[in-house]
Amino acid sequence: MEEPYLDGGELRLLACADIWQNLSCVMKTKEGAVIVVDGGRDVDAPHLIEVIQELGGHVDAWLLTHPHSDHVGAITEILNMDPMPISIGKVYYSFLNKEFLGQEQVSRRDSDLECYDRITEAIAKLPEAEKCGTLTKGQKISVAGAEITVMNEPFACTENSFNNSSVAYRVEMGGKRILFLGDMGWQAGEDFLANHTQEELKSDVLQMAHHGQRGVEEELYQEISPEVCLWPTPDWLWDNVQDGVAGAGSYKTPIVRGWMVTLGVKKNLCVKDGDQILR
Repeated sequence: MEEPYLDGGELRLLACADIWQNLSCVMKTKEGAVIVVDGGRDVDAPHLIEVIQELGGHVDAWLLTHPHSDHVGAITEILNMDPMPISIGKVYYSFLNKEFLGQEQVSRRDSDLECYDRITEAIAKLPEAEKCGTLTKGQKISVAGAEITVMNEPFACTENSFNNSSVAYRVEMGGKRILFLGDMGWQAGEDFLANHTQEELKSDVLQMAHHGQRGVEEELYQEISPEVCLWPTPDWLWDNVQDGVAGAGSYKTPIVRGWMVTLGVKKNLCVKDGDQILR
């Protein structure tokens, strides 16, 4: 029998309900505390609720990386339900202001800002004791059986500002370090690397930045040096598909996959194959 990796804890990386991408991760410590990272799109809410209810129905700490719909759509849906089908101890987040994020001229700007409004309005309904909207680098969040470190305050990058504002979290549970990078791109990745020592970065389990494509650069991955990679990546993105042809697209995923081979990563868990579980 394979030896338990998380010493009685469990991590579930949940696949998107349709063909698109998301980031939805649910962890349960050996002591029974539940931690959620992001949660995925609005269509992912039913399955996410089902998983949380299976684990007891209560989330001790809900960690949000940045306000994009494929990350915060599900929690927005849940917070707007009356009654809510689960209970939440505290939601942790740090968003740059809407005016700064709205400066960038990108094709999806209006939908991004609408998502920003929806998630901030939904969180505003929570009692003050159940939300923490100003995170600081190095801040510690403790739940039974785990310690969470806020790795950075959101970077105010002029390029790809929504994704580059991702807050990274390092979760220590079951004797392992699990690092979530959200959707950081190269610009935030450079700042992240410059502001941490190799010892702070080294992690056993890593969520691949921006779904494994056009995320952070190889140098940061080298410093993190993970054993297990979490890929919130659908099949078309994993195989760089364009017009039905694998390898024909402009996605960087195959290059990043090659970096992980060079690093000697022992296991890749990818949601193209459905929900992934690490115990």
